[in-house]
Amino acid sequence: MIVDSSGLTVPFTILCIVDLFGIFPIVVLPGPVIKCGWLGIPLAIIVFSIQVYTAILLAKCWIMAEEVEPSIVKKNRYPYAALAELIFGDKVKRIVTVMLDVAVFGACIPNLLIASYNLHILGIKLSNASFDVSPCIWLVVIGIVLCPPLWLGSPKDMKWIASSSVFFVGSVSVLTWISMFNTQREMYAPIIEPSWNSIALAYGLLAFQFDVHPLVLTIQMDMVNKRKLPLAIICAFLITCSLFLITTTIGYVRFGTLLSSNLLDQLSDTYILDVNITLVTVQICLSTAVSTTALFQHIEHFLKIPKEFNWRRCVLRSCIVMLAVTIGEAVPRFDLLMGLVGALLTGPLMFFLPPLFYIKMRSLRRLKIKKSERVCYRTFPNAKPTPTVGFKRLALLVFIILAGTLATILSTVFGIRDTIIYAKFTPSCIMKLFE
Repeated sequence: MIVDSSGLTVPFTILCIVDLFGIFPIVVLPGPVIKCGWLGIPLAIIVFSIQVYTAILLAKCWIMAEEVEPSIVKKNRYPYAALAELIFGDKVKRIVTVMLDVAVFGACIPNLLIASYNLHILGIKLSNASFDVSPCIWLVVIGIVLCPPLWLGSPKDMKWIASSSVFFVGSVSVLTWISMFNTQREMYAPIIEPSWNSIALAYGLLAFQFDVHPLVLTIQMDMVNKRKLPLAIICAFLITCSLFLITTTIGYVRFGTLLSSNLLDQLSDTYILDVNITLVTVQICLSTAVSTTALFQHIEHFLKIPKEFNWRRCVLRSCIVMLAVTIGEAVPRFDLLMGLVGALLTGPLMFFLPPLFYIKMRSLRRLKIKKSERVCYRTFPNAKPTPTVGFKRLALLVFIILAGTLATILSTVFGIRDTIIYAKFTPSCIMKLFE
């Protein structure tokens, strides 16, 4: 196994993963989870646990892949697709590549939408409604400003971005809690019984926001010790999930189901909230720079753009950002987009492929060491063969695949239905041009 002494240590890897989660678990997820009633927190914990487990499976798959096929390290610019190619062949690799690219690209659009909306609100508040710039215009401005940070290479080139972003995540959490306690308690709606619609939306958002699978292997490629990625994943999830659970608990107690998909809208108008909105916007932009690297690196490899900094990289990444801005102008609601992408794309990447990869990878590794084990049997007659996957683990993996497939189908159906319904009542920027 290759060790990159200039790569990411475990603490910096944790920062990168927490940066990927960003502030959405603090300001977006509590509302939809609370609307699930008594089922909200258990649903979140189940989704978190599965995501941690399957992300660790992916990390282990790459370690085994380097043992089975050492030359796979040359494909570290698209590691998830490289695993698919090694295990299932070129056709599956193409499918996985498309899913990854669309998932990463789709994930950056809600980031831009929320950032533009925040700047719109902040401009109105700080100028007493005299500086009313449309979110549609802010979206273009953010896209332009965001291009230079995106010109950097891989996550190991963005350590300062990840560190700054995580600082903003912590600051936003504290300021949000303070604002929630300072908001008038009369704003409260009782917790309702869960509905299929609320569960589907919450699941899609949870799957979308905590799905590190498209980028986790890209981060692993930059680590000093790739075997320590599972530790970093667990620590990062504990940090972000703790912040989310604290925020959700406060929301349960003080607001009930009044919290919308952006809880900042429900908080009292104070200078603390103004600072908070500013930090949220900055953090979103920083997080986008790290989260899109998997998409950029794959396209750059496909176009044979060198890894070193060059003008072709700058042009390509800028064009992709402008495409995201253009699509963002046509999207009516960011929360529906997050739920739909989370349900349709991250489900297979999170539930379906990692268990399959792990089962098949163990079999390939077993074949690799079969000859050496035969030698071992002749030398030590009582030696036992290395198993592929134990029965209990196999049953767990099959359950995750089946449950994930069912959840993906149901949440996608609800997500498409809601997108069609709400698109009629929430005009996008492009629709407003023709009004």
